[in-house]
Amino acid sequence: MLGYFLILNLISFNFLVIIHYPLSIIHSQFPIPNSQFSILNSQFSILLRVFMKKISQDIIQNLQYVKVSNTNLDLSNFPNFMIVGPQRTGTTWLYWSLRQHPQICFSRPKELFYFNFLDMPEFPMYRSSELSWYLQFFKEHPVRYLWKNFTTLRYHGEFYRPKIKGEATATYAAMKTELIKDVLTLNPEIKIILMIRNPIDRAWSHAKKDLLKEPGKKYDEVSEQEFEKFFNDPYQLACGQYTAMIKKWSACLPEGNLFIGFYDDIQQAPEQLLKRIFEFLGVRNEAKYYRLAQTIVNATESREIPEKYEKMLTAIFQDEIRQLKQDFGFSW
Repeated sequence: MLGYFLILNLISFNFLVIIHYPLSIIHSQFPIPNSQFSILNSQFSILLRVFMKKISQDIIQNLQYVKVSNTNLDLSNFPNFMIVGPQRTGTTWLYWSLRQHPQICFSRPKELFYFNFLDMPEFPMYRSSELSWYLQFFKEHPVRYLWKNFTTLRYHGEFYRPKIKGEATATYAAMKTELIKDVLTLNPEIKIILMIRNPIDRAWSHAKKDLLKEPGKKYDEVSEQEFEKFFNDPYQLACGQYTAMIKKWSACLPEGNLFIGFYDDIQQAPEQLLKRIFEFLGVRNEAKYYRLAQTIVNATESREIPEKYEKMLTAIFQDEIRQLKQDFGFSW
């Protein structure tokens, strides 16, 4: 079985992508003449360049916030799809459910917070505007690649052969149009997954997560003023304005490239939700890939929303809820 595994990997494109690293180790441990090693390494380099998607000057000139200092970047490492959120709508569950699919490669870590902070270099979570910094998180490390093969063989009886790459940063949903346009400049055919949850429930879940995140902190220790301030934070308000998000992303994306999922389906019909998403992404859709569909992830403290906060949030989101009911037939 091990020999069969190695043979298949040797003839696969994915193994070629990571061959430079093993070659370097071999060269350091065994007395291979430099000239022969250079020839072998250059042959692999030529083969890899055939599969590279180099960034063009037109793309570079059309970018508003993304910086490209290295023009030899391989855009084939840019994601084919993104789970954009917003937060507390089941995006972590969706990430783990998709991550175990043998045809899907995700960035490591899950959330890169790249595009949404490009216009805020002073923000603590800002890291870089360089595209090279972003793309590095989509490259397959040899150990990670082999581990993915092990896990997909174990759970699905097949090898890991990524067909698409994805990122799951839940703060992207509410970012401004100019930043969305940079995403589309880099991949005009990108597919976007946006999840909808009752705005009141989403805001309450987010408040519990952020205001009670200190170890041992209890609900009674958070004042009403703190909750009210949190609910009215501009970013929090934007996270509940789904119609605005849908309008912004739809205006930039090709028709059919925006998937709108419903949080309620994660609880009521998770397999059917995954089936639709697999079909949307163009990957194989089989029951064995629903292994994590019933798994609960990233849960907050189980506490019903108090009436005073429900009234507060209803006043904030009543127009949005009315519009969502009209557009999608929700029974909230």
